[in-house]
Amino acid sequence: MQRRSFLAAAVASLVLAAPAFAQSGRVVVYNAGGPDLFKPLSEAFAQKYPQVKIDVINAGVGELFTRIRAERSNPRGDVLLGASGEAFVGNTELFQPYKAKEHDAFDPKVVGPDNTFYGFSMPLQALIVNTKLMPLDQAPKSWKDLGEPRYTGKIIMSNPSLSGSAYGQIAQILQLHGWDLVSKIIGNATFVAQSAVVFQNVAKGEYAVGLTGDSNIVTMAQQGFPVAAVYPSEGTALRFDASGIIKGGPNPDSAKLFLDFINTKEAHAIVVKSNRRSVRTDVAAPAGQIPTNQVKTFAYDDAAAARDRKANLEKFDDLLSRK
Repeated sequence: MQRRSFLAAAVASLVLAAPAFAQSGRVVVYNAGGPDLFKPLSEAFAQKYPQVKIDVINAGVGELFTRIRAERSNPRGDVLLGASGEAFVGNTELFQPYKAKEHDAFDPKVVGPDNTFYGFSMPLQALIVNTKLMPLDQAPKSWKDLGEPRYTGKIIMSNPSLSGSAYGQIAQILQLHGWDLVSKIIGNATFVAQSAVVFQNVAKGEYAVGLTGDSNIVTMAQQGFPVAAVYPSEGTALRFDASGIIKGGPNPDSAKLFLDFINTKEAHAIVVKSNRRSVRTDVAAPAGQIPTNQVKTFAYDDAAAARDRKANLEKFDDLLSRK
């Protein structure tokens, strides 16, 4: 009887200890979503799981994927947060299949093969216009307008070789209009290394027009800058960014815990507070943005964008070098 009591107590202690073990340790997050978004998310995670230490590396999508590939034989990161869907689609072999606890809350269209990634937010791309420099009736209304000679020198964009969202912009234009229009836009626009520079410089009045996610336009308007969003008349792609567990990462239990948290409705409510649209249908669009179902979209082929990424960027870089 004493032996059975001892065994029962031992088993009970192991059961109680297991969750504590899973909820302790460290998680290394490679964050492409920007530090302003990561801060409230990490704080909310820390409140729920104070035993887990969070380390973060903030960088652009291209830089983070280069890092993950370089570390493939000895991964240093556990989770990639908020990278473009196209980049995930083209690199699913770098991520660990894992069915998240709230898997059923996600449309299958935003979940990777074998659950290698889950959609995070929807950075719908739009034109940001400084209305002091350019009244809306004079601003471009479409992707095609960006190639018009009258906008030469007035447009700022991010380099698609360095930014996932910028590659998404170019991929959309290519699918709608081809290289002829992209060539004209290259001639009209100034290209910068960081995506944030685009909407910041338009807001400050250094350029009249830029391309960016609509959440950035709302944020700048809320801060008092004279900016407005123009959604291209041909439609904008119903794109999403995503998060996934890096295959072979050093802290797999903590990685699963973090990804499960990032996929919760609670975390997506934080996403919305940062003026980003959530991929979850049970989370409304941010205040100040028109509902997602009222934005004109088109059938964007993210698989083709991912497949052709290398060739597209090589051709883009060649055209830019000859500008």
